[in-house]
Amino acid sequence: MGRRDLLVAGGYAALVLLLAGTGAHNSGFLPQGQGWPTWVSVALMLVGCVSLIWRRRRPGVTLAVAGPLGLAEIIVGGQVSAYVLLFEALFEPVMHGSRRLARLTTRIAIVGTALALLAALFAGLPGQLVFVIALLATLVVMTPLLWGWEVRHHRGARQAAEQLAGLEHELAETRAAHAVETERRSIAHDLHDVIAGHLSAVSLHTNLASSLEDPAARDRSLTTARDSAHAALRDLRSMIGVLSTEQAGALPAVTLDWPSLSARLRDRDPAAQMRIDPALSDPARVEPSVQAALLRIGAEAVTNAVRHGRAPITLDVGLFGREVRLELVNRRADASEPGGGSGGAEGRGVGRGAISHRATAVGGTASSGPMPAAGPAEAPTPGTWQVLARLPAHATGPGGAADASSAHDSAHDSARDPVPLTQETTP
Repeated sequence: MGRRDLLVAGGYAALVLLLAGTGAHNSGFLPQGQGWPTWVSVALMLVGCVSLIWRRRRPGVTLAVAGPLGLAEIIVGGQVSAYVLLFEALFEPVMHGSRRLARLTTRIAIVGTALALLAALFAGLPGQLVFVIALLATLVVMTPLLWGWEVRHHRGARQAAEQLAGLEHELAETRAAHAVETERRSIAHDLHDVIAGHLSAVSLHTNLASSLEDPAARDRSLTTARDSAHAALRDLRSMIGVLSTEQAGALPAVTLDWPSLSARLRDRDPAAQMRIDPALSDPARVEPSVQAALLRIGAEAVTNAVRHGRAPITLDVGLFGREVRLELVNRRADASEPGGGSGGAEGRGVGRGAISHRATAVGGTASSGPMPAAGPAEAPTPGTWQVLARLPAHATGPGGAADASSAHDSAHDSARDPVPLTQETTP
C-alpha cells in the first residue's frame, strides 16, 4: 500500500464522519424507524473506507467490501457518504483492475441494476420510488463504470503510444546501424576495386623488373610501377577527402575506366584478347548505374587476373539485347612465377563477394571460379579461371539509383584520358 492510498482512505473516513456529524442523510428505502442506528452506519462506512487502502493494488477487495456495504447503507441506513463509497467501489476495479475484473465489475453492476428495477416494478412500489431507483442506477452505477472505462482506454492508448515510440526508436537505431554497415562495406569494396588494382600492378611490375636483364625493359616496368603507385595514392587521397567532408552525396574521383583496365591486362599478357563493346558507353542503351556496376566488376576481375593469372587472358564485355555480359578467362599462375601471388583466386578477401554484391545491386548475377566444362558430363577445365557477370541493361535492384552518379564520374574519367582498344561492335 502506498502513502497516497492511505491519504485517500483517510480523506474518505473524514468525509464520512463530517457528513454523519452534520446529520446529512436520507430515509433509505425502508419504512420510517426500521433502519439501523447512525453509529452502525458510520462503523460500516469506516470499514468500507479502510478497503480503499487496496484500491490500486487489489481493487477486488474494494469491490467486495465497499460495494456491498455502500449498497446496504443506501437501502437501510441512508447515509449520504454511502453513495460516494459505492461510486469508488465500482470505479476502482474498472480503472486499476485487470481487464477480467473490469468486465466482471461491469456485468455485476448491470445485472444488479436490472434486478433492482425489476424488483421495484414487481413489488408495486410507487412510481416516484421507481424513478429514484432508476436515477440512482444512472448516477451512482453507470457513471463510475463509463468514467472508469474511458480513463482505462486513454491510459492504454498512452501506453501503446509509448511502446510504439520505443519500437520506432529501436527501429531507427537498427536502420542507422544497418546504414553504417552498408557504408562500411561500400568503402571496403571501393578500396578493393580501385586501390587494389593499382597496387597489384605495382607488385607485378616490381617483381617483373627484378627478373629482366634488358635495362630498357626494366626501366619501363619500373616506370609503370611508379605510375600505378601514384595513381593509387591519388585515388586514396580522393577517397579520404570524401570521407572527411561534410558534403552529402560526394563521390571520389578515381582513375577507373575500361582503357586503364585493358592496359593492366596488356601488362600481364601482351597478347591478351579483349573486346569492349562501344554500346556500353551509351546511356540510352545501358543505364549509368549498370555501367558503374559493370566497371567495378571488371576492375575486380582484372585485379584478380593480374595478381593470380597468366596467359592466355581473354576479356569480352558486350551488350546482348537487354543484357550486358562480362566474361574474363585466364589461366591460373603458380606461386613460383613472377607476380603469381598465391597461385589461385580463392583468396579470403572481399573480391569475390564484391563481384556478387555489385551484380546483385542492379538485379544481375555474377560468378567466379574454375571454368565449367563444355558439356554436362565433362569435368571443369583444370587451371582455368572464369569470371562471368550478367546484368540487365536497365537496373532492377535496390542499388541502381545510388550508383548512377558513380557511373557518370567513371564515364567522365574515360573520356578525359582515352586509350586505344581493340573493339568490335556487337551484332
